[in-house]
Amino acid sequence: MNSDIPGRSPRPDGDRPILRILVPVLLAASVLGIAAIGLSGFARARDASAMAAVGVPEPLRGLPGYSLEALEGPIKIGIQPGHWRIDELPDELARLRTSTGAAFGSLRELDLNLAVSRILVDRLNAAGYSAELVPAAVPAGYRADLFVSVHADRADRPDRRGWKLAPPWRPSPESRRLAEAMADAFRASGLPEDQGGVTANMRGYFGFSWWRFSNTLSPYTPAVLVEMGFLGNPEDRARMRDNPSLYAGILLEGVRTFLAESDRADLDALVPVLYRGVSAGPRGAAGRASPSLDSAVLERYPPGRYLNPVDSSEGGWFEVFSRPLRRGVWVHESELDGE
Repeated sequence: MNSDIPGRSPRPDGDRPILRILVPVLLAASVLGIAAIGLSGFARARDASAMAAVGVPEPLRGLPGYSLEALEGPIKIGIQPGHWRIDELPDELARLRTSTGAAFGSLRELDLNLAVSRILVDRLNAAGYSAELVPAAVPAGYRADLFVSVHADRADRPDRRGWKLAPPWRPSPESRRLAEAMADAFRASGLPEDQGGVTANMRGYFGFSWWRFSNTLSPYTPAVLVEMGFLGNPEDRARMRDNPSLYAGILLEGVRTFLAESDRADLDALVPVLYRGVSAGPRGAAGRASPSLDSAVLERYPPGRYLNPVDSSEGGWFEVFSRPLRRGVWVHESELDGE
């Protein structure tokens, strides 16, 4: 994967222009700690004592133009080979049409992504699922039981190796669970992990960014982006090139693990969340590389510094976006001002 996140430049009108007005309003509401903003079905009112808590999540229900209904028929799975048919992106993403991915000599990331994805789709269909390849230009509002975007990482970093993966920013419970299932499958394989390497480009991948563009997944489709390894690392490169079946098998195991505990009727698990804005406490707060007090401190925040959580983890941890680092960092609730 070798593209950046679409910026804040003016965007052409899409199929859902109301989202470009409505979602920023909701984000502003979360900053102010407003639990309900008068939009029926969009935010659930909470009592005052609940709203006094740090980082209260608000489900994003009732998004205009998106249907939150249980899927029927065979389990539907979208597998996207990263950068495949990138030149077909719509006008709102025109600047990314030349983002053809990483390359090492004549070996292209796209070729690796496509080889793994085709094997995976064949195996999924053979197992009785309804799997399909999805191009870079995701059909607007694409709904599936799960979606996996398959990528390989940079070719200019021979010192880096290993896989990493991530769900979108502010993931639904099912997106988070899908990422956990995939991570478990990779760890069980014994392949090295590029720990701490998840970037804003992965979390804010344009195919996930329904709040910014029209040709994206439905927010109610569980999704994960996978970076299999680094093209610049000789071991990673040889493994991805010579053994795409290995990676397809790992991804298949992750899909099976996820689906084994999925319930199509549990619509609440498909809903992404906003988190209430928080502030660093009276002694300030530390932004860490992972949700652990033993993790390296990457940033420090002065008392009262506003922080906007984009995810959470067990044990009272909140992930916030660091613009200077272009990634998420983790802050513990004990260092936040919950008033």
